[in-house]
Amino acid sequence: MAINRKDGEILNIQELGSGDIKRKMEQGCETVLVPIGSCERHGNPSTPLGLDGIVSFAVAERAAKKADVFYTPLMPFGYAPHHMGRVGEGCGTINLTVETYRRVLEDIGWSLIYHGFNKIIFVSFHSFNVVNAEEVLFSLRFKTGAFVAFYGGRETTAVQSILGSSPERLASDFEAAMAMALLGEKFNSKDYMAHSYNIHAPKWLGPAFSKRAGTGMAIRFQGAENIFLGMDDFEFVSPIAHDDPLPSQASPEKGRQILEQLSSHLAAFVEEGKKIKVEVRNRDFSDRAR
Repeated sequence: MAINRKDGEILNIQELGSGDIKRKMEQGCETVLVPIGSCERHGNPSTPLGLDGIVSFAVAERAAKKADVFYTPLMPFGYAPHHMGRVGEGCGTINLTVETYRRVLEDIGWSLIYHGFNKIIFVSFHSFNVVNAEEVLFSLRFKTGAFVAFYGGRETTAVQSILGSSPERLASDFEAAMAMALLGEKFNSKDYMAHSYNIHAPKWLGPAFSKRAGTGMAIRFQGAENIFLGMDDFEFVSPIAHDDPLPSQASPEKGRQILEQLSSHLAAFVEEGKKIKVEVRNRDFSDRAR
């Protein structure tokens, strides 16, 4: 890890003056982390809508401090069409169409590259943000020469080891542990634990199909998960209410351990990325107002 970081040094560009940013860049800081969130309903009706963004920002903030690089404010909205629910249902999801979402990422990237950053790392723990950004990673790299990456994914071996949860509860326990660690008393853990949900193939597909948690839009057929469908979440997620809280492995301490592990892993990636030689050949942002 970097050893030249001053304790308490501000690294969030939102809180810095342009002179402060310029001075640090002149000292060799060419990397910036960009947390991307989502405002969406989850399978458990007590999960905060912005939890994926809250986690993404927390991991980026901690990793930036460990690796001594800049980070940006959270972009709170992302790509979540399957969480919109039914008309007038009031679920609260805010969705960016994929064209808008990609344009937002590209504009963020172009802005930062224009100002002299050579390495842009988007960070998100909403999986659909990651998979739908691939076009932007190609576009920014091929048009500018900059190093552009997306850091995402949460069900790592280390996270599984920390939680000790069964596969069917892993995603739910991850969300609960993160909410406990980051939101404290603002998170209604009692109501959360009184709910769970089942993941299943949409009933209209018939009995030949099934679905597992954590597989996105993939459907299992004859033992293979190589079929992908566009589905609303209410078609494959069924909330369940319980009189007694279900056994869970989530705790605030485990949440803090996971934050430490994820941020350390991201910081290690950033440190490795510092070794990569990058030649940016185009910083022109002439179509910034089109």
